[in-house]
Amino acid sequence: MVKKILKGIGITFLVLISLFVLLAIWTANKSSAYKETAIPYLNSAIVDISNWDAQTLKNYMTPSSIENATDEDISKIMRAFSKLGELKELGEFEFINVSSKAVTGGGSGTYVTYLIPASYTNGDAKITVTLKEEGESFSIYNFNLNSMALID
Repeated sequence: MVKKILKGIGITFLVLISLFVLLAIWTANKSSAYKETAIPYLNSAIVDISNWDAQTLKNYMTPSSIENATDEDISKIMRAFSKLGELKELGEFEFINVSSKAVTGGGSGTYVTYLIPASYTNGDAKITVTLKEEGESFSIYNFNLNSMALID
């Protein structure tokens, strides 16, 4: 009886380890697929956006993202982000995930999310960006910047 229980536990652990290995391989495969396209786009976009001009951010955003925010809201956000100062350096781009979504109103597509550490003259930040794949290029679907330097 004890042998059967131990055998069952061993098989369960083997299955779990196999699932984790398969997940790691799948994630590495997905992230490498976007390494040559998404990272250069993000590098350029973040450098441009870090000039803290609202119109520059809008130029990179998807139409559905622009519709969900007023010009005044975007300007306020960029004024707040400008407290960070000039961009000094971007850290290593960390692939978070890729997903496909079917949404009404033009939001359907493939979305790729990255986390990027950044260093600005007034403090460090973590930038989370979700890109929408647009043929051979991308648009920014979501841009989130977190920094203790933004707290007054």
